Amino acid sequence: MERYCKNCGHMLYEGHTHCASCGAKWIQNRITMRQVGIDFSDMYLGVDTKFVHTFVDLFRKPGQVINGYIQGRRVYYMDAIRYLILALFVTGVYMYIMRNSGTLEQYLADFQEGYSQIGDPEENAKTFAMQKKVSNVIFDFLNIITLLTIPLLAFVGRMTFWGRRYFNFTEQIVFYLYTFAHITLATTPITLLLLWISPEAFTYWTFLTYPLMFVYNAYCYKRCFNLDLSTTILKSLISILIMLLTFVVVSILFFVLFFIAVWLASKLGFDVSGFLGASAA
Repeated sequence: MERYCKNCGHMLYEGHTHCASCGAKWIQNRITMRQVGIDFSDMYLGVDTKFVHTFVDLFRKPGQVINGYIQGRRVYYMDAIRYLILALFVTGVYMYIMRNSGTLEQYLADFQEGYSQIGDPEENAKTFAMQKKVSNVIFDFLNIITLLTIPLLAFVGRMTFWGRRYFNFTEQIVFYLYTFAHITLATTPITLLLLWISPEAFTYWTFLTYPLMFVYNAYCYKRCFNLDLSTTILKSLISILIMLLTFVVVSILFFVLFFIAVWLASKLGFDVSGFLGASAA
């Protein structure tokens, strides 16, 4: 009986369970919860899965994972997009726990109680009210912020490693899809555990994750490009400078666009006094 792949239309030979053209699995029966569980287990939970290979080798040999994907070897490891989607899912679980378990409010309350002993109490109350609003905004749009951050990091990486022997801009995006997702998957369980055990340790760990991410990216660049230690350090210092300049330029553009939008809104008759008051404050 002739069968044709439901994904690419290529003929499937008798006895074959996967398409020889695109690699898709032949599925005959209707989807069930049991089948969904089996597919999920095959992809993520087994000790010999793409996820485990990708997660372990992004520690041991990140150059093989990242360069392999860029060069077209995409069978043994998870692709960059799926790896990031998994990280965003873990981030969503993290945000849900933080916001619905009361741990975030308790953490902010404990932090405010310790800080309220110094400075003006009224000003401290205003500061922490603003901090809570900012935290809520960050939690609401964390995944969007992540997706917007990756192209900026890729731009910095492209400026730091300029030349034909290094990654182009799209390849830099692939690089950061992997490294950003990997740091998220590796640190989020530790973050939740520390938040439950010790809010003070959670605070220190939160600040530590940023330099950890920077060091890990430097390590991955070293392995991807076979850099020596001195070149890795030099490129890391250059990337810090470019990142600071990029941050300044993006901040200036943001404020320019903000004031242009406020000015246009005022010309159209909208009440913008609240925005002007917030910017003046």
